Parts: sequence; C-alpha cells; structure tokens
Amino acid sequence: MPLGNSVPFVRFARTQSGLVVSFGDQVMLVADPRFRGEAGFRKLLQLTRKDLFALLVGSERSQKVQDSIRILAPLNPERTPILGAGVTFSSSHRERRLEAQRGGKLEEIEDDGRPTPYDVVYDPTNPPEVFFKALNRGHLAKPGEIWVRPDGGPDGKMGSSVPEPERVLIINANGEIIAETVGSDTTARQLESLSPLYLPAAKTYPGCTTLSPWLTVFNPELGDGPEREITMTISRRGKQMYKDCYGSQQMKRTAESLVLHARTLADNAKGQFKDGFALFTGTGIIPPIEFSLAAGDLVVIDSPQLGRIEAKTKVVRYEIS
Repeated sequence: MPLGNSVPFVRFARTQSGLVVSFGDQVMLVADPRFRGEAGFRKLLQLTRKDLFALLVGSERSQKVQDSIRILAPLNPERTPILGAGVTFSSSHRERRLEAQRGGKLEEIEDDGRPTPYDVVYDPTNPPEVFFKALNRGHLAKPGEIWVRPDGGPDGKMGSSVPEPERVLIINANGEIIAETVGSDTTARQLESLSPLYLPAAKTYPGCTTLSPWLTVFNPELGDGPEREITMTISRRGKQMYKDCYGSQQMKRTAESLVLHARTLADNAKGQFKDGFALFTGTGIIPPIEFSLAAGDLVVIDSPQLGRIEAKTKVVRYEIS
C-alpha cells in the first residue's frame, strides 16, 4: 500500500508483543522489532509523521493479531508527559466566565460583564492557558475508567466534577504533531470555580486523565485531514443524562499554536521533550452547571476520526492522614 494513496488515516496501539495497527476489521502486528516495549515507543516518538505513517501502512503485510491480545496504555506519562490547554472554544470561555462569577455556587446566573482571567487566555493575541495534566502512571486512569475527586465542595464535601472530551495531540521529540487520539481531561469543576488558583488541584489528581488506547495517524499526503468530530454521552443506571457534540474547526486557536506554547513548559530553552509529549486541546462540550458525575456513570466519548472511549466513573479514595 503506497504512502501516496487515498487512505485518510491509520490507527495503532501498544501491546506487550509490540505495536498493532488496525486495518478495517483486521488488527495486524507491526513486524519491525525496533518499536517494541517502552524503549521502542520512545524510538517511535523520534519519527516524523510521514515516516510513522509509512511504517504503519507497511505493517499490513505483518502477522494477524489474536483476539485475546491485551492493548496497553497509549503512553507512559513518566516518559511522555501529558499537558493540557484550556479555554480554546467559545462555549468553554462562556462557561468559565460564569464559573468565575459564581464563586463555587452550583446555580445558573446571568453574566454580569465583569472581566475574568479566562478572557485573557481566550484572546488569541495572548498566550493560551497551558498546564501539566499527567506526569506519572497514577495520573492515567485504567482503560474503561474515569476518576473524580471526592472533594471540591463546601466544607470539603463532594464537589461537582465533569468529563471534558477533547482531541489529544501526540507530539514527537522535535515538536511535530505525529498522531492524535481522544481523551477526557476530567476536572473538579466546582473546585476550579472557587478560584482559578485551584486549577492544578482541579486538574491533576489520581486517575484524572483518560485516553483512548488507539492513536490515529493522518495521511501526511492529505494535509491536516478532516474535521475531528467528538460526541459525548453520559448515562446513569441505563438512563441518558446528557449528550452533546462539537467539531475541531470551532477551536479559537490552531493546534500548532497550542503546541508552540506548550513547548515553553519544557525544561530547556529549545522547548524539547526528549520523549515527546501529549497535549489536550480544550473542550467544546460543557454540561449544565447542575450536572455532576456520580460513581457508576457511564461516559462514552466517540469520534469517527479519533477513536472511542467507554468508561465507568469512580471516586478517588484518599488515604492521606
């Protein structure tokens, strides 16, 4: 299958046996032994998007994978950190403004027009909001799970938490976007609304990050590829509680500009993460203020272009004394 064909994208995942690639209803093992294990994945993050696409397309001639093979997490945050960008969609900007005015209260209000810190980061003439989301394995939820904090409300009680379904970019060691996936930047919403200074705690805690294990590489011969459409549905005890969707073209900033600013968080002046990094790009879906995730809720995040997540909600049980 030549690189210049009309195949729009290819998906791959990590397993204990090496990389596997999805071709329609078949999953094939990438025969090249250089990309097996953690060391192999780090080598993969040195490739360009063109070379990665060629590697994966060529794997169609490799061995067919057994149905019982176990798919691993898409990356190790200890090696490849996960960063986030926020307030990149108009719906997010609008709701963040209201949250700043609510001061932690879970009630609908009218926008009183006062300026907020979120207005600054929404303005594309200013740098965007960028932050570290996950730096260790414990920050990454197990497949099929979404975790929420048990606090964030008044008097330390359970606060409002929501999944934030987002397009996630995989960036190589040279700062190039080579792959993408879909994920949940799960957030303790009420905690952040008390004060933007609570953002680190609201965003980063055990199991705060959920990623699809499958990564999508778009054909570099076809440019940036199609619009990424993302739909989220939340069900509770079999009843649909919420559903909404958005498209990547609604984003206020370009993906490349978000990557550029995220690279300023690297530990060197060249903005290089030696094993690459992943970047959440912000969400266009904001559940109503009265909604909060509860233990057992089923969250389905689906994108025809990026993949699918089906995850049950769990609550962190802290043992801090």
